[in-house]
Amino acid sequence: MQKWPLRLGKFLFKFRSFTPLPLILLTFIFFKPLSPSLFWTFAGLAVAFLGEGVRIASVGFAHHGTSGRESFLKADSLNTTGLYSLVRNPLYWGNLLIFAGLLAAFANPSALALFVVFLFLQYHFIVLAEESFLRERHGRAYEEYRDLVRRWLPRFSAWAPPSGSFAWKKILFKENDSCFNLLLAALLITAWKQRHFHGQVRHAAWLAGAALLLIVFYAAVKVAKKKRTAA
Repeated sequence: MQKWPLRLGKFLFKFRSFTPLPLILLTFIFFKPLSPSLFWTFAGLAVAFLGEGVRIASVGFAHHGTSGRESFLKADSLNTTGLYSLVRNPLYWGNLLIFAGLLAAFANPSALALFVVFLFLQYHFIVLAEESFLRERHGRAYEEYRDLVRRWLPRFSAWAPPSGSFAWKKILFKENDSCFNLLLAALLITAWKQRHFHGQVRHAAWLAGAALLLIVFYAAVKVAKKKRTAA
């Protein structure tokens, strides 16, 4: 029988796209922005977009048949080059930067700290389950990779260039959810802060138009992905 940390890690992996939602809702209900400064908005969004860049660089060069947004563990091969040569979990680093950046833009340190602690705890258990799976699936090859590359702290001396070409189609169809969520969250935070500090949403028509275009594009990608899968 598996130990409870592995069972918890598998459960969290399966629902990892949904577990932050209650915290997001609680943030908007119980936490308020503390500063109207545009510095925090732009600095936070810069960090968030950096995080998405980390995700794109990781996914774009990842081998086919490795875990993406699936709800189950999958690893037909090991990703050991590119960002995976610096740190074993670049996707989770990307997620941490995205959430940290958005919460910095929201301008509430308490909410930021709560999210960072939650994500680190969640990823701790998820990574335990992933490492157990990879050890069983790839044996000595994974152990050698694990000995060379650290779990969380990058080791830049171990850098190895990506072994394959960058897959733009994979980014379009696999990162559309992450990009959509990031951009929509940026628009919502901007509107929320304007409403909180100024009593109204400035440039409401522009923000609503941008959100509408974003939703239309997202829906179009989803339809194209469904047709591509069915073909």
